[in-house]
Amino acid sequence: MLSDMASPYLTQGVWSEWLLLSFMIITGVIYWTLSKRLGFQVLYLTVLSLSFGFIITMYFPYLYTEEQLLPLTHPHIQASMTLFSFFIPLVKRRVEVMLCLFPPLVISVSYLFIQNTPVFSIVGGILIGGFISYMYYRSLDWMGAMPEPYLFAFSIILPLFLGGLIYPETGFLLLPGILLGAGTGVTLEQFKVRAKIRPGNMTAKLLSLLLGGSGLVMGYLIYSFGPFNFPFMTLAAGISAGLWLTFFVPLLLLVTKVYEQQGKSREIF
Repeated sequence: MLSDMASPYLTQGVWSEWLLLSFMIITGVIYWTLSKRLGFQVLYLTVLSLSFGFIITMYFPYLYTEEQLLPLTHPHIQASMTLFSFFIPLVKRRVEVMLCLFPPLVISVSYLFIQNTPVFSIVGGILIGGFISYMYYRSLDWMGAMPEPYLFAFSIILPLFLGGLIYPETGFLLLPGILLGAGTGVTLEQFKVRAKIRPGNMTAKLLSLLLGGSGLVMGYLIYSFGPFNFPFMTLAAGISAGLWLTFFVPLLLLVTKVYEQQGKSREIF
């Protein structure tokens, strides 16, 4: 289980852990069944936003009031806003935009009434989470012009840097571990696996969802009841989760002939 934060409002319990697991399954479904590029982008950005949320809570001063201390953000609300606002530029109709905003609204209301999270922190999480998605789209031209080896190096160095900032709270090293595992896994997948997603093949997509989702759930259960109280073990658990989602699931789908290999070409992320 993840350890509690010092903040009385941002304790990590089963609710928050299953929320993180649901984030990974949602992004995994996109990666396994729709687009590996889009799935990796939204996975990396969501876990990065969650990591930033914890770092902000750990290092930035709280707002002092007469009754309580108010954190600037709530990490899980911030991550949920980053995840679902990522899709807003990809949709066209207002109904679809509302559907993108509905999950963060439900999560925010749930934290408000279940855990008595301050409205100030909820609003901060929504604003920061949406801003992260906005800045990602604003930086696409800049990242597209960056040489590929630099992108791969950045995907490895950034999690290590975040791990150094999070290290006082060793339980949260799971997050930079996921980023490191995902960045490594997607690189290996591009060079070694190159699984080709079959458009319109519902059976293959259901099998990939069953395989990937059950693996993540089993990994979470092992992590919850296993001896993961040491920093290295927590980091290793995160790396394993990232590798499973981005590398081992496509590899198993290729070995079992559910997906085919995409020739000698590879998709640049």
